[in-house]
Amino acid sequence: MRPRGLRTGFFITLTALTVIVTTLASFAHAQTPRRGGTLRVSYGNEIAHLDFHTAPGYEMMWVAMNVGCGLLNITPDGKFVGDAAESWQVSPDGLLYTFKLRSNVLFHDGTKVDATAVKFSIDRLMDPATKSGMRAFYEPVHSVETLDAATVQVRLKHPYAFFLHMLAAYRTGLVLYSPAATQKYSLEDRKQGKPGAVVGCGPFKLVEWVKGSHLVMDRFDKYFVPGLPYLDRVVIRVIKDPVTEMAAFKAGEIDFIASFSPEHVDTMKAQNPQAHIMTGKETTPMMAAMKVTVPKDGKPMSTERAPHPIFGDLRVRKAIGCYGIDRQEIVKIAFKGQATPWVGMAPPGTLESVNVNHLCPYDPAKAKAMLAEAGYGPARPLTFELMTNTEKSVFSVIATVIKEQMARIGVTANIRLVDKVTWMNATLQDGPWDMYVEDLLSLITIDSNGYLSTAYVSTKSSAWSHPRHTDTRVDDYYARYARELDPAKRKVIAKELLEYMADKMYWNTISGSPFYMVAQPWMKGYTYNAEFEVHYDKVWLDK
Repeated sequence: MRPRGLRTGFFITLTALTVIVTTLASFAHAQTPRRGGTLRVSYGNEIAHLDFHTAPGYEMMWVAMNVGCGLLNITPDGKFVGDAAESWQVSPDGLLYTFKLRSNVLFHDGTKVDATAVKFSIDRLMDPATKSGMRAFYEPVHSVETLDAATVQVRLKHPYAFFLHMLAAYRTGLVLYSPAATQKYSLEDRKQGKPGAVVGCGPFKLVEWVKGSHLVMDRFDKYFVPGLPYLDRVVIRVIKDPVTEMAAFKAGEIDFIASFSPEHVDTMKAQNPQAHIMTGKETTPMMAAMKVTVPKDGKPMSTERAPHPIFGDLRVRKAIGCYGIDRQEIVKIAFKGQATPWVGMAPPGTLESVNVNHLCPYDPAKAKAMLAEAGYGPARPLTFELMTNTEKSVFSVIATVIKEQMARIGVTANIRLVDKVTWMNATLQDGPWDMYVEDLLSLITIDSNGYLSTAYVSTKSSAWSHPRHTDTRVDDYYARYARELDPAKRKVIAKELLEYMADKMYWNTISGSPFYMVAQPWMKGYTYNAEFEVHYDKVWLDK
């Protein structure tokens, strides 16, 4: 996701833009890559911290993918390619995954990436004490066994159709940790980026991190892929104001903007005709999330839940989120039509997503009737807080439109604008909030949404379950969906799950959220893969 400052002047048309969907790699095929140089990258938001197994935010993830390595990566067309693993086999019953490791993979501290390191990393992610947001997806894992130094087996309790997707592309995927460095340094050392504490096996090694300012990664000369990376250094700057960012790009001070807000695309194109603007399928959901439960004892993260005083009532959730929100109008105003109005939990570009828009037609009269049934009306008006953050200016635009739409049905939505860190703390730590506008993680499968949507009390629960609903039927849907290896049967379950989530309004999607990256014409070799994979190992500078 891409940080942006607040700008309400958001009426810039995107229709004139011819979007470049192809990868920058195509521009480099006829040329010989040059070695050396510094790639200057812009982030619009701070990195939370540098423990790759626990930190939230795309900003951290895009560092982890370059400092760290894993077993697999995934290509834009959905094919799996080896990273530290040179090959892998899956048993016919889908319960045993055997990975053969490359012989020349080293961590940045000089220790070898072997089967023991793989087991150590997976065990760490599965340990409840680690508090990893990825732990939910390792629930199917029964055990990790080292057959020899170069061979590791993962045995599952039951089939998991998306095990390889999870390893390659859920959040950071599996990032391997050096056992030696992890045991030598404390968690706080890693979080703060202390020299020597953040050790990966990727193409770049961490050199320096000054929180809120910049991060520096240098080429790892012993990277296992011969000749890579081409770059000497990657410097990531934090530029929160999009106007300042565009000015830096125009001046040639920035080579690559990792995430670019859609409302500024036309301006970027006009100011920089040679800029390569990349986008693709809508895999990120734009949310107007409603909190369903609150801690019964008042303690954050408590498993004892009570209905939220407003949105704990299904009638209110459906009145507000289903019939009271005009998604077409929001997309027309906020995205100038360059997004897909969407009700389903999984965005339109997600694998096996299903269009369930017909379940929630805009119907203000029905919304008023349902609110009256729930006891709200002129004598008892409904008021709630609508929180959003400064990451992208489109959030505040959407919040403003929702506020106006709520007024049409006699509801008052008071907008509360906070910074990104405050929003994360409120949602991840089960703080007090009613509704928020945000676009969340890009979703490669419906399953990858599980930790955001599943019941809070389930075995898959985690801090990422923002709505905090408690419905074990959702857990059952997810379990049957993820364990079904037949794609046709899985599609049927997916449809049932998405219809159920919409009917219960556990997950209030507004639309898909377009994602853009911007590169200078001299930046070559980059392969666009949305937010899933951001790799600089093959990037080179033609200047």
